[in-house]
Amino acid sequence: MDPDRRQLLAQLDEEFFLFLWRVKESTARLFKPLGLRPEQVFILELIDRGLHHPKEIADALQWDPPLLSHYLAKLEERRLIERELDPDDRRRTRITLSASGARQLERARAAWRDYTAETLEVLDPGEIETLRGYLRRLLAAQEARA
Repeated sequence: MDPDRRQLLAQLDEEFFLFLWRVKESTARLFKPLGLRPEQVFILELIDRGLHHPKEIADALQWDPPLLSHYLAKLEERRLIERELDPDDRRRTRITLSASGARQLERARAAWRDYTAETLEVLDPGEIETLRGYLRRLLAAQEARA
């Protein structure tokens, strides 16, 4: 690898790591008033996007099933999700959002939109579109590796 590229990537590595860490900390603070952890919000989001079986959710998160079970139990205790036998396959459990879970997810989405808008305030619309393009390319590259 070219030494200039190596140095540039090392600098980006440090900045990207710091940015991700700050986003992680910010989302923890952002969702705390809702009584949710970022991981729980992501699970609710996945369920809302059509992943209704624990295996699908665990696969999407790349988590071991026992870890997911822990989070699902907490969400069920708070009545944010409901479990039922899948009507299409009675051997499987189907998970759906409760009405309360849907409301909490919408509050979390609104908080996230506000956070994103505030964070991206330093960029003009053209820069935001460029960033979106870069993110789409990076996501596609990650998907190709998976």
